[in-house]
Parts: sequence; structure tokens; C-alpha cells
Amino acid sequence: MRESLEKAVQSWHKVSPLVEPPIDREDYESLLFNIRDAMALVQNRSSSPLSGLIKAMARAAKDYEEIHLLKGQGGALLALKYLIRLHSIKQSELKEVGSQGVVSEILSGKRTLTLKHVKELAKKFKVSPNVFIDCNEEYIETDKKSDLTESCVMEDA
Repeated sequence: MRESLEKAVQSWHKVSPLVEPPIDREDYESLLFNIRDAMALVQNRSSSPLSGLIKAMARAAKDYEEIHLLKGQGGALLALKYLIRLHSIKQSELKEVGSQGVVSEILSGKRTLTLKHVKELAKKFKVSPNVFIDCNEEYIETDKKSDLTESCVMEDA
């Protein structure tokens, strides 16, 4: 074990910038690009030696987000912005949500996601619909509350 620790200490200056929380927006943006590049290298292989590094990088990004980005924003909006940056998608490429104007209003917080938006975005980004749901928001599909809203209530209980 001592030999492994010594090797880690010798290499730490190369690894630490990737796993420590960013200190500013520029570092955060760089970290997001590094996460995306590492994920491309791994190609969804959980057995990859980079999986642990990706998890550590994601924790660093989360730490930054909790301190600097979550103020006044719901988790759904933050998740959407994160996924847009991670996948290098332009607003015009989110036709599932609507026109570029609608997308802009959602990203600025002037408009909330509808149940249809949540379902379509979950498909597009291959994530759970829960990623785009703030449990304090109400999602309505025609005249009835969605199952997704009810799942938030159940999780809070």
C-alpha cells in the first residue's frame, strides 16, 4: 500500500486539477469539457480505469455548482443547462422543447418545463425524467397532475 501511495503523491500535481472543485467559472467550464472528453474515452464501460476519475470530476463539478450556480435556480433548470453544455448543444437544437424563443425563456427561468418537455428532454439526453423535475413545481398534463409530480411527493414523504 505504501508504494501505491507514494506513486499517487508523485502524480498528484497532474491529477489534482481534475478532481478539485473549480475556483472560478473558467475552471468550471474546463472541468465540464474534461468530463465530456473522459466520458467519450470510457464509452459507457463501467469497468474502465477512468470511471473513478470521472466520478471524482463530477463531484468537483457538483461542489462548484452547489456553491456558485444553485442560488435562485431549481435543480431542473441547472440540470438542463449542464446537459446542454456537456453535449455542446445549441438552443436551436432543442426542437423537442419548442422554438428558440421558448427555449430561451426556459433557460432564463421565465418559463417552466411542461410534462411534455420533461419527457422529450429525458429521451434526448438519455436520463431519467426526474432530472428535469423540481419537486416544488407542479407539472400538469391537460387537466390532471402528472405521475412525475406524484413521485416527487412520495420521495419527500
